Amino acid sequence: MTPAEQRLREQLEEQLRLNEWLYEQLERQRTMNAELRRAVADLARAFQESLAAAVEAGEAGDLAAIRRLTRANQQHWQHYLQQIVAAASRPTGADSLPPAAPFKDGQNV
Repeated sequence: MTPAEQRLREQLEEQLRLNEWLYEQLERQRTMNAELRRAVADLARAFQESLAAAVEAGEAGDLAAIRRLTRANQQHWQHYLQQIVAAASRPTGADSLPPAAPFKDGQNV
């Protein structure tokens, strides 16, 4: 095998490694997107339920129920915020760098 052919073979191997890494990153992103969609749907559902309960309590003039709902909402939103912050600060495989190419004679192959 000539030096040019060897260099092309090494470049092809590197491209294959990079393609595999990119595919893994794509799969991780798809998984995270699915989790995010579920979380947003849960959040929207909880908000709608809470809003409906608050409207009922308001129409009934039940100030104690309105206060309870408001406090519960505050606690729920604080919990959601904590979850978001925790998820955002959690390292993922997407934060890693692609596999490095080996160096040969001081140059990247």
